[in-house]
Amino acid sequence: MQTIPKWMQGLAVTVGGHGVVSHVGTAGLRMLAFKSGQTIELTAALRVRGRQVRHDRGQVLSDLGVMIADGGTAIRHIRTLRDQGELFGSVASASTAWRALEEVTARQRDKIAAARARARRRVWTLVAARHGGVPASRTCYGDLGEWIVIRLDATIQLCHSDKEAAAGTFKGSFGLFPLTAWCDNTGECLAIKLAPADNYIRPGHGSARAFASTYASSSHPKDGSAYGRMIRCAASPGLPDRHERLRRCDCYP
Repeated sequence: MQTIPKWMQGLAVTVGGHGVVSHVGTAGLRMLAFKSGQTIELTAALRVRGRQVRHDRGQVLSDLGVMIADGGTAIRHIRTLRDQGELFGSVASASTAWRALEEVTARQRDKIAAARARARRRVWTLVAARHGGVPASRTCYGDLGEWIVIRLDATIQLCHSDKEAAAGTFKGSFGLFPLTAWCDNTGECLAIKLAPADNYIRPGHGSARAFASTYASSSHPKDGSAYGRMIRCAASPGLPDRHERLRRCDCYP
């Protein structure tokens, strides 16, 4: 059984009271991360045997996610939560957040993907129990029923300095060309793969990697019987074969 964190105990939202705090919506997001099991799953994924840390690494990553959802654009913006200790309790500093990110190994990244999948599966199960199923993907011809639609796309992110993997883009600008995978049914971002801006000349290769990462963070059942999948990605040779190979192997978390 999960132990309720001290900052959540007795927490209530009222209007017209005293001790008003800013960005109050972040408290709901932080609570959702805990109740969905994501924070605890991240803690387990990042735990290192025999190592003691003051700030739980799963909570640090969870707080960074809350910070981004709240509009943060830099790691230092975690102070939006840290400055409200009366509400959130002890929150990691920006330097601690940087250390937590730098400590993540390749193996732990895979564990993080699996942790996200388990949390998502738990939430989708609750959604299905209440509404009869995961929301259907909608098109101009109607909804697609039980099909889970994964949209693969890429978007240029401009850079104003020589950042890692930055390059000239096909539109004459300079930056990155990250590949993204989104669940059309729920609007969730399933995977993001950082790629150089000239990656557009190899769309099939990049899309296949993004799609593989999507499987790692998806919440579909292993037998694949509950949901179908439709892939939308332009100019991606070899992707259907990649999809079939992944579907046949035990690649689900």
